[in-house]
Amino acid sequence: MVRQILGYLTFLLIAYFLSENRGLLKKKWKNILFGVIFQITLAIALVNIPSFVNAMEYVANAVMKLKDATIEGTKFVFGYIGGGELPFELKEGSMAFVLAFQAFPTVIVVSILAAVLTYLKVIPFLANVIGSVFRYIFGISNNIGMVGAGKIFLGQFEAALLIKTKLNSISKSEMFVVMSMAFSTTSAALMPVYTTAIYKVCPEAMTHIIMSSIIGVISTFLVCVIMAPPSEQNIFEKQKTSEKPYPNLMTAISKGSSDGAFVWWAIVGSLIGMVALITIVNYILAAFPNIGAEPITLQRIFSFIMYPFAWIIGIPEADISNVAQIIGTKFVLNETIAYFDMVKMALSKDSITATIYAITNFGNFACIGMTVGGFIAMAPGRKDIASLGVRSFIAGTIATGLTATLMSFFIFEF
Repeated sequence: MVRQILGYLTFLLIAYFLSENRGLLKKKWKNILFGVIFQITLAIALVNIPSFVNAMEYVANAVMKLKDATIEGTKFVFGYIGGGELPFELKEGSMAFVLAFQAFPTVIVVSILAAVLTYLKVIPFLANVIGSVFRYIFGISNNIGMVGAGKIFLGQFEAALLIKTKLNSISKSEMFVVMSMAFSTTSAALMPVYTTAIYKVCPEAMTHIIMSSIIGVISTFLVCVIMAPPSEQNIFEKQKTSEKPYPNLMTAISKGSSDGAFVWWAIVGSLIGMVALITIVNYILAAFPNIGAEPITLQRIFSFIMYPFAWIIGIPEADISNVAQIIGTKFVLNETIAYFDMVKMALSKDSITATIYAITNFGNFACIGMTVGGFIAMAPGRKDIASLGVRSFIAGTIATGLTATLMSFFIFEF
């Protein structure tokens, strides 16, 4: 309990010391205080109030249905490689699960649904309503509140598409928030992938993953309001939704499908490239003397760096080293590999649950270049995106710390 409280305050202090305008923070203290109260209250509700818990379970089941629907599509296209019946007998100890063809194609399905619901104005309406709540609590513009609401389930670029026409004109501090959320949260498209990876050791993983995304957005607003306080200008500007992103339903389906396929292939390519690159670096590090009878690897290096992180979010002493290694893997490679590695560790159930909140985000080194490149393509008129890349990655990491410390407080104490 003490560690989690200390950790929560520590991450807020880090954000304060990294603030680019501490003078303006004097005018934002109410927003920060109300944000903290709102976040803690929401966390209590999500964990303890039956109606909220049931709602989370309902949403989790709905997201898992997307995975089942995707498997039907992959079986039709890829046969047994996509999850269909095997035409041969599987050897003992072998696995028929193919990550690229059975898990990642969910990205395509979610992309199509997001495009269709955007065309039908369902997502813009819900995002606008929830975004208004964020606007009044954190003192941010309605545009950024809308992105935050969408980012609970949409990917790092899909959520920003809700205000694509505004991206070239929003302030630098607002762009900072949008980019920071790209590192501190995940996408509904990958939630079933994570759940599949650890379902055997944590059947209720999907519920925690969804709660992580919700609390993660609020953590990001808190951190960004401190690190880059928004000015009063345009805070109460209303979001215009008259422009249709798609001329008709078939265009929405087609565009959603092609965009999803591109993201799917980018994920697969990124995994192949990053795993290969890290392996090459580890080959080089293997030339150095072993430490503790084990070879030096990037994952081990970052596991040492992440040890204080694992300690301060409240992980029990017996599991800290393993959890630090998992978090290190998330930073060096990505969260998907970290999820699959988690199953191999002998962790307690509570440690597994707490670790979910520490790794369920796109905060890894590979995503810095991907995020910067993606936003430059979406807002070619801006000249500050590249300079915001590393700083927004740091903000996303601090926001992850806030989320993990807060939620582990409830996991280990109640």
